Amino acid sequence: PRLPGFAAKPAWSLAAGHTAPGVLDLGGTLLFAKDASGAYLKDFDDAEAFLEPDTWGDDRRSPAPQGPNRVLHLSEAPQPLTLEFRDTRTGKLRASLKAATDSVTLTGWRDGAPAVAVGTSRTAGSDGLTAEKTTSTVTVYDGRGRKLGATPATRRPETGLYYAAALSEGYRVDPADATVRLTPVGGGTARTVTCTEEGADCAYDPRTGLIGAARATAPPVLGGYGAGFENANVGGTDMVRITLSDLATGKKVWSSADAEIPPGVELYDNGDPDLEPMPDSETLSLLRVTDGRVLVAWQASQSDDDTWIHAWYDLESGDLTDSYEATRSVLLAPSGDLAAEDAVPGGTFTGTTVWRLPGGKRLWTQEEGADETPLDPVRFTRDGSVLYGYTTAEDGTEHGLAVDPRTREVLAEDLPVDHVPAVDEATGYGHLSTTEGFHAFAPAG
Repeated sequence: PRLPGFAAKPAWSLAAGHTAPGVLDLGGTLLFAKDASGAYLKDFDDAEAFLEPDTWGDDRRSPAPQGPNRVLHLSEAPQPLTLEFRDTRTGKLRASLKAATDSVTLTGWRDGAPAVAVGTSRTAGSDGLTAEKTTSTVTVYDGRGRKLGATPATRRPETGLYYAAALSEGYRVDPADATVRLTPVGGGTARTVTCTEEGADCAYDPRTGLIGAARATAPPVLGGYGAGFENANVGGTDMVRITLSDLATGKKVWSSADAEIPPGVELYDNGDPDLEPMPDSETLSLLRVTDGRVLVAWQASQSDDDTWIHAWYDLESGDLTDSYEATRSVLLAPSGDLAAEDAVPGGTFTGTTVWRLPGGKRLWTQEEGADETPLDPVRFTRDGSVLYGYTTAEDGTEHGLAVDPRTREVLAEDLPVDHVPAVDEATGYGHLSTTEGFHAFAPAG
């Protein structure tokens, strides 16, 4: 079927012998993998990537986080694979890499550019006195197959932490006790994320790739900055603060403790004139660092866990530059001028809202109980002209849907779920895999 926002015919395709080829999007490069027989691998289910190998295939697994595919291959023992780095626009083979690997996963490098992490493991058998020992290494490559660096890695600890989540923008993430250690891949100065105050605990969630302390969460690394937490022993007005530090120097450059609380956040005031009122919910999340600005989500109140205030701050001055009411989970358009309410994995979704940015003006909202089919948005086209998502029929069948995000006009309905294209933000190309092969589409017009 015709895919709104894209050319009518594919720019190029790959035949795959009745298997939907797996792919990792490296920003202008698409990565495929072939096994020893020359057959393209399917994607490894992201939902299974954080489970122990003996539970792979268990239907009781938790929903995977939405977003770009993160896992192309995982196996209990290294497998001989050929990795193909293909130009997104033309399909031309840029590089080919042979590796005996037990993991091929999406990661990022220190400039935020997508990269691929290839894991290898070696096992030394027992000599009768010492136990069998397995050592693992992860090597990171850019979109042209060039080696960026390598680092030792812990192989499948009890928490289910795999290579995909153990790396963050060129840093290895090592949780230990009440801290998280950030070690540069390929060498450099390591930094420690420390939670201050008695009883504090820095936790790392491999499913989301976020670290957290008390009621605050943040990615470990964003745009060359490392997140941190202060006053994590929450009680009354002693809410946790999120900090940002320059990873090159270790110097703290921003803290939510100094940030203006945005309008719409309910305040707690204990009546003491010497204490400033603090947010009632004491819950906040660091979302983005881009173009010298930081985006923080503040929960509006304890009584409403799905109303959040998104606030933008200037990193240099600390000034609040924009804020608007949003929801717990938000999908941001690559163009930066639109956002849509996203479904929370495992939750009941009742429909979406679309906002114009900056300013957060609501363009339209699906009202619960208004006899509407809830749209679960999954991605915008690069220019923001089309919003793709999923709807579920009364019989439980899922379909793809495309709408104009500014007018809510339906542009395509009843798309097969495997025909909702992924979008390469670097080029604007859309791509999808079906049992008939892989197809890449140029942006329309």
